[in-house]
Amino acid sequence: MVRSDYFLQTEYIPDKRSRWVFRLLMIAVTLIFIGGMVLLALADQRRTAARAHQQLRHFAELFEQSLEASLAVANLEMWSLIDDISYLPFRYADNIDAHYGRRLQRAVEEIEQVDSLVLLDNSGTVLWSTAASLVGMNLGDRAYFQTAVTLARDAFTVGVPITSRGSGRRVTPIAWPVLSSSGELRGVIASSLGEDYYASLLSLQEVAPDMRVRIVTANGETAFANRQTAEGGSGAQMMASRALPGLGLEIHVSRDRAAVMRGYWERTIAFGIIALALFFTVLMSAIRARRHSVLLAEGLKRSERDRLQIKSAQREFDAIFENVGDGIVIFDDTGTLRRSNLVARRFLGARDDDTAVRRLRDRIPPLPVIPEGTATFRLDLPPGEGEDERQAVQCRVKKLKLYGAEIAYCMLEDISAQERLAEARMAFVTSVNHELRTPLTSLSGALDLLGDRFGDTLPQGAAKLVSMASRNTERLLVLVNDILTLQAIDQQQLSIAREPVRVGQALTEASATNAGYGLSRDVTIRVNPLPDHEDPVLMLDPVRLQQILANLISNAIKYSPPGGVVNLGADVTDKAVSLYVTDTGPGIPQAALDRLFDRFTKPIHGRDVQASGTGLGLAITRELVQRQGGEITIETRAQADGACDSGTTFRIRFDRGTSEAEKDP
Repeated sequence: MVRSDYFLQTEYIPDKRSRWVFRLLMIAVTLIFIGGMVLLALADQRRTAARAHQQLRHFAELFEQSLEASLAVANLEMWSLIDDISYLPFRYADNIDAHYGRRLQRAVEEIEQVDSLVLLDNSGTVLWSTAASLVGMNLGDRAYFQTAVTLARDAFTVGVPITSRGSGRRVTPIAWPVLSSSGELRGVIASSLGEDYYASLLSLQEVAPDMRVRIVTANGETAFANRQTAEGGSGAQMMASRALPGLGLEIHVSRDRAAVMRGYWERTIAFGIIALALFFTVLMSAIRARRHSVLLAEGLKRSERDRLQIKSAQREFDAIFENVGDGIVIFDDTGTLRRSNLVARRFLGARDDDTAVRRLRDRIPPLPVIPEGTATFRLDLPPGEGEDERQAVQCRVKKLKLYGAEIAYCMLEDISAQERLAEARMAFVTSVNHELRTPLTSLSGALDLLGDRFGDTLPQGAAKLVSMASRNTERLLVLVNDILTLQAIDQQQLSIAREPVRVGQALTEASATNAGYGLSRDVTIRVNPLPDHEDPVLMLDPVRLQQILANLISNAIKYSPPGGVVNLGADVTDKAVSLYVTDTGPGIPQAALDRLFDRFTKPIHGRDVQASGTGLGLAITRELVQRQGGEITIETRAQADGACDSGTTFRIRFDRGTSEAEKDP
């Protein structure tokens, strides 16, 4: 509720003329509102009455259809009964029950529309009846009997309500002529439509509590009236009728007008209360609007200040965007968004955003073709001002969604220096290959030849120096070869030539190749044989596989104690083949497992345990395994972790579904 002093709180006090104008306006609006409410109430009253009449007519029509359909079904079933009992004339009443009694009784049970049957001969004498008291009685004076004997096949008659002589109930008779197949009249079969029958049909419809339903015969007598409302309903009535000419019946449906209009008055009162509440709410809102207009003016001033702050933030963003170190280009397919910064325009040799976007789009695939996520493209751009060489620019494109549209966010980065560095690294590797590997190979061969030919004649000190030089030369050759292998891996130049390889044969070959190294360390290499029927054939590179096994076997030999054994073997399942190399060395501490496959990894063991090496063997081994679709894992028990039975097992797993050969080599 609005407080009484609310209007005194406004800053603006209108003059006397404005107050009178406002009051007259409110009075006019109120009169218009009242007139509109009256017109709406009258229109709703007429609509309610028309709707009630329509509902009564619709109910009468539905009840008529139900009654006709029900009697049509009864007619079909009764004529089926008549066909069964009309083969012979009805001569002896005693034989009727013997011949047709069971069929007549079953008809009473099966036909829902009848609850009794009476079979009469041509004279009207009852030959059979569900009420035994009627047998032998003459009903020829009944109007339904006199009408039924005149009917043709498939016809029936409904009479006026009568009082049954057998039961004393008031019923509506219904009768059929009993005709033979040749059309000869055998008699009449009759039943009754009692109030229970009409009530059952009426229960199938939705009947309002105040609705009265009457079925009237041709002579005006009431065949049925729903009892629950027959005694009520005083005053004005709304009525609808529906005639059934073929049956001589008429349906009257009526409702008390006051009951029908009760809902109208309830609705009108509720609507009036709501409308009045809304009307006064609107009036109060109009009065409040005058006061809020001042607040609105202040809000407009604040909005203007916010707009200026937004413009200032926009200028700051534009300044940052223009001076970012990397080039940025943003665009969409509709052409509504085309933006670039200073670095991007310098890369693309453009003076404005449209030119920069057009030149970039000419050098990358169309936006719908670019994959989701981040796609990278290399651009060869003309040299900039004061430069002689073309620019190598990397363009990273990320597709984003903005207001339901797809846009491309492109980052341009000058990679000319990176490519020059890569070229320098390639030149260095080439120099290593030509300037270092070739002399080392010659030196190693010369030292081996010197040791073989003159080893026995050399002084003991000289022989020791030759042996030391040979070992160091071999170490340098291993280091150079490892560096070249890693370079090939990094440059995606490592070739993998797959061919069928039998696992057992590969293990035997690896054992024979590394047996000499094991003999020099007093370590035995033992191959666990595979049964012939379990020796699988995989599609692998045999040279790379031997390189993998050689790295693992040499490491196992290095860390095995004198007299130790290195075991080679394979575990074969239906899905995979796992090659393993097991030693009995000191094991690998758990703290070092996460860096075991790093390049140039730090020593894992102390000087008394750690063997010499380049720190590249396991990194190369993992790369070679992964390039062939495999996986390398470690199982270890380390002395440093307190294990008594130490040792390490390397496993190389290849899936048979992707690497198994279709046939033996």
